[in-house]
Amino acid sequence: MFYKTDDVVAQVKDLTHGKGVDTIIDMDFSTTISWVAQGILRPHGHLICYGSNLPSEVPVMFRPLLFNSISMSFFLVYDLPVQQREPCVQILNRMLANKQLKHTIGATFSLQQTAEAHQTVEAGQTIGNVVIEVDH
Repeated sequence: MFYKTDDVVAQVKDLTHGKGVDTIIDMDFSTTISWVAQGILRPHGHLICYGSNLPSEVPVMFRPLLFNSISMSFFLVYDLPVQQREPCVQILNRMLANKQLKHTIGATFSLQQTAEAHQTVEAGQTIGNVVIEVDH
């Protein structure tokens, strides 16, 4: 699903027969919180966010959170304590070694095109990761 063009809430509700999912882990609180108000999480679900596309205040619909007993957690990836970060790094390294992770490359730029790459990301003009190739 691509959140900028697809109706994520409708697709998730369809896939879960209207129940919603147990947990959402997402980096864009400003988008995801509106989906929670629309029932994307099942009652007693958990929203975990580590960022937001809007750097300012994000409005929150309190009643759907309260009446569905939704819990939320926030964290900064760069601020994780070592005892939390290390097990994750080990799991990710194992998954990388076993080729279990698939990275979608949306666009590739040279080092000289870094400004253009940044503009592409900010404008949301690509689906997937933007890679900057550095000559060695």
